[in-house]
Amino acid sequence: MQSAIHDILSSRTKEEIEATLDYFDALPLRVMHKNELVRTLSSYLSAPKVWLNKLMEQDLRLLQTLCKAGPGNSVEIIPGDYPSVVEVLHFVNSDSTSVSGKDTCLMSIPSAFYELISNDIDAVIERKELDGSFALEHLILGAVNIYGAVPLRTFVDCIFDDFDDYESMRAFAESVAGHPVIRLYQEEYRGEAYLVSPFVENFDDLMQHRRELYKGLRRYAKASREQAESCGSNSPFCSYGMETPEGKALLDMLYAIGYEGESLMAAAHTVWLNSQYDPNRENLDMLMSPLSAAVADIETEELFFHYAGILLEYANSVPKWLLKGHSAKSSGYMVYEASDEYLSEIYGADLQNAEDESVVKLFERVNKVHPVAPDAPCPCGSGLSYRLCHGKFFS
Repeated sequence: MQSAIHDILSSRTKEEIEATLDYFDALPLRVMHKNELVRTLSSYLSAPKVWLNKLMEQDLRLLQTLCKAGPGNSVEIIPGDYPSVVEVLHFVNSDSTSVSGKDTCLMSIPSAFYELISNDIDAVIERKELDGSFALEHLILGAVNIYGAVPLRTFVDCIFDDFDDYESMRAFAESVAGHPVIRLYQEEYRGEAYLVSPFVENFDDLMQHRRELYKGLRRYAKASREQAESCGSNSPFCSYGMETPEGKALLDMLYAIGYEGESLMAAAHTVWLNSQYDPNRENLDMLMSPLSAAVADIETEELFFHYAGILLEYANSVPKWLLKGHSAKSSGYMVYEASDEYLSEIYGADLQNAEDESVVKLFERVNKVHPVAPDAPCPCGSGLSYRLCHGKFFS
């Protein structure tokens, strides 16, 4: 097994090996040749309980899913808006070619890594569930998700409650400071340290738009630990306020039109994420996409209008990155609205597309005939042998 890991690592570039060691805070201080780095990383990975403990929940649960499927066996995964660490570090194989639509990809775990971690992954996850590690991650990730980008000082105010004594506060601070989210998603702006949500695509643009468009909002909104923990759960499909009336109504609506399980969380995440952007036509289309994609399952235009109102109500209730955590409802800025004409246009166009797609799929299902043995009954149901029916077209 160790030699197989060594062979996999040897195929990587020196920069990739250094990045992997750096993520695990195991990069040697002295300069090394690639062969030495390969040996160092191979030796480090030989103790999986150590480095698995440094992965975030998203990565651990992905590894657990792939281990359950078995080495080399592909699992259809809904990808998040940013790659998982184990993808970036090439601990898993990922194929963007979807088998059932553009919103999924195929992932598998190589045999060498399966043999390395399969006996430990369940125990690591169970321990992190019990000792509060995942809850802490939800808190940290949720705080940065609420604001998009937040000064370190404001972040500390958000997540630190009153402590009974200095030692307990210091222990909590150390656990926060050493968390991967803090190491990976930190930027500097005008000499001040900021923590940045992994869902923010361009930190500089976010800060510039804050200053230019919404400079009147000087103070960051207050956020509770409970709100932060909620917004940091279900990674990589985070969303804000699923326990609020607006969030519950959104989940009920998405479930009613066919979303469930992981696809339900992904759809709620899409609504939350797209509510963060300026409400122009393009962004409104993106915000409405989970609803418009399911238009074939919505019986009437009136019901579509009702569902759209639920979606917009939620979008206007969530904290906005550009507004320093204030909502559209509380600030009056970035209010999402949709006219009756727009909704009718979206409903009509998407319904036609859904009907066209349904007809195409029906045609393909009825007319596609796969080659079989020449004297076997033709799959079309004619009663003739294949060679005398559809098979003659392929002879």
